[in-house]
Amino acid sequence: MFDVKKIIEEITSEKQIKNLSFAGVGGSLACFYAAYYYVQREAKNITTSYTSANEFVHDTPACIGENSIVVIASRGGNTAETVEAGRVAKSKGATVIGLTHEAQDTGIHEVSDYTIVFEDGEGIPFEVGKSAYILKIAYETLYQVEGTGQYEAMVEAMNKMNELVPAAQKAIVPEAIQFSIQYKDNPVIYTMGSGTAWSAAQQETICILMEMQWINSAVIHTGEYFHGPFEITDPDTAFLLLKSTGKTKALDERAIRFLDQYNHHHTVIDLEKYGSHELGEVSEYYDYDFHTALLDVFNHLLADMRDHPLSKRKYMWKYKY
Repeated sequence: MFDVKKIIEEITSEKQIKNLSFAGVGGSLACFYAAYYYVQREAKNITTSYTSANEFVHDTPACIGENSIVVIASRGGNTAETVEAGRVAKSKGATVIGLTHEAQDTGIHEVSDYTIVFEDGEGIPFEVGKSAYILKIAYETLYQVEGTGQYEAMVEAMNKMNELVPAAQKAIVPEAIQFSIQYKDNPVIYTMGSGTAWSAAQQETICILMEMQWINSAVIHTGEYFHGPFEITDPDTAFLLLKSTGKTKALDERAIRFLDQYNHHHTVIDLEKYGSHELGEVSEYYDYDFHTALLDVFNHLLADMRDHPLSKRKYMWKYKY
């Protein structure tokens, strides 16, 4: 396990950190949203940005400089846009923390001042995964720099996720089986969410339904649902709503009430049924991670039911793009 506390201590002993920013693409960008959201809500003085890597390269946020920590991530370690974002960040004087699944010899290692090698897969504790390390970077930075961020509660919740996630993944199997049967033939599936759960919904749309299942999809923030998107709601429109456990839960509940009245084909994943209440007042910052873990069960069953492996691609890694 990598000692994030020590990494941040080393950085803050040399620099006065005023900015913590995140740059990545696809699932790695989605992983950053919870930490970005946390910094926005909890920091008193530290600024933050959340930018798609190639946009970061071509239109770098003005906040990036020698008092910045920029966090980048690439599972394989060589995502070109993300590696280049790391180079740009370093050229601005920022300290770069890179996350990858590969132990050595990647572009992420090359451009990062600190490299964290994360783990994933069955039986791997939550706290050594990519998004867990990202949250650790966020709460250690806020705590060490300005003493904010509900530090003790965040650390306690991180530890609890190690047991809550695998138990919830087992418990939700019946619900996931039902979803795979009911949604396997839908040509379009809309995902919905708010708070950090919005990012889990967005990741589900672009990385799973569109990329891995070739199902047309769009993500809808529940706060925006009544300002345009709800006009596409029919009785059989397929929706998957990821319910928040935090302050934005009211937004989700409003959307659910409408769907209950006008739609008969929506699934709501409610984390409170699977132990999220044990995370206490900071549970909303873990909604992305908790939902993503449960969606992993849904996605494998949906792929099996559709006879469409999650590894199947038409373009990705096959052509120059």
